[in-house]
Amino acid sequence: MRFTDSGLLAIIVLALTLWLAYTRPRIAPENSWPLFYYLGLVVYQKAFPDLLAAGVVYGGVVCAMLIRFEFMADKVMKFIRVLETIVLAYVVWRMIAHILYWY
Repeated sequence: MRFTDSGLLAIIVLALTLWLAYTRPRIAPENSWPLFYYLGLVVYQKAFPDLLAAGVVYGGVVCAMLIRFEFMADKVMKFIRVLETIVLAYVVWRMIAHILYWY
């Protein structure tokens, strides 16, 4: 484990990602906290561009916006939530890899 600024930020991003993955099924779709999380994640991705794939991060932003402004059928909404869960799992995996210096 390395103790650098990017490692500390990775721990914070990991904690926030795990928090969002835990609370997302329990909060109302209209809640704005996931959008604030993704705003921070985009800033983090811009600060460290080689750590997270931009397409995956922006895909998560689109999923969060579609869930926030729900206008779709139930099956489509479940599919969007599965896609967002995949994005969150990717972020967790990359943060753990960065913290433990696996890449």
